[in-house]
Amino acid sequence: MLVAQQAAIHWEFHDSFMEEFPGVNLVRNVFVADGKYATASGGTATADLMLHLIGQAHGQDLSVAVADQMVYNAVRDATAAQKVSLQSRNGMRNTDLARAIEIMRANLEEPLSSPAIAARLDISVRQLERLFGKFLNIAPKKYYMEMRLEKARHLLLQTELSVTEIGLACGFDSPGNFSRCYRTAFGVTPMMQRSRMS
Repeated sequence: MLVAQQAAIHWEFHDSFMEEFPGVNLVRNVFVADGKYATASGGTATADLMLHLIGQAHGQDLSVAVADQMVYNAVRDATAAQKVSLQSRNGMRNTDLARAIEIMRANLEEPLSSPAIAARLDISVRQLERLFGKFLNIAPKKYYMEMRLEKARHLLLQTELSVTEIGLACGFDSPGNFSRCYRTAFGVTPMMQRSRMS
């Protein structure tokens, strides 16, 4: 059985691309570099892809040195999800969805459950799940987790906070849980992520 080629393109063009090329498996990643063709979702994702390819061909030390020369310290792995502009994304015109995301963003340190978020919006959990599924193609819980992990990643790369402090700031109750979730999302532990940039 043939496996569909994966590709990453800017989220704004996903719908039209899928119509034109239904055999391609589009992913929300910033880039894809593990098939016949390397693709990036645009902008700084191209720099992420370039640094990844340099690392593969010539080692991580050279990749980090090139990133330093570019003064580019927020290098993302292929698995990092594209960020979608709240104003640009069609679904963000939905007031409940926009408010749900604002509530999540305001409660990263002490994450709320889906029932608690739905209650604040005065809608059912099922309605909340439908909103996220319809407009973002993701479950609310997963979206919330990605938001927390992206914040953790930025703190790891841009601050001197300890891994434990960062985990707590992003709503993880134990270093072990934080490490497992981070590794699942990015392929490296928080300690490994930080050591790559040191």
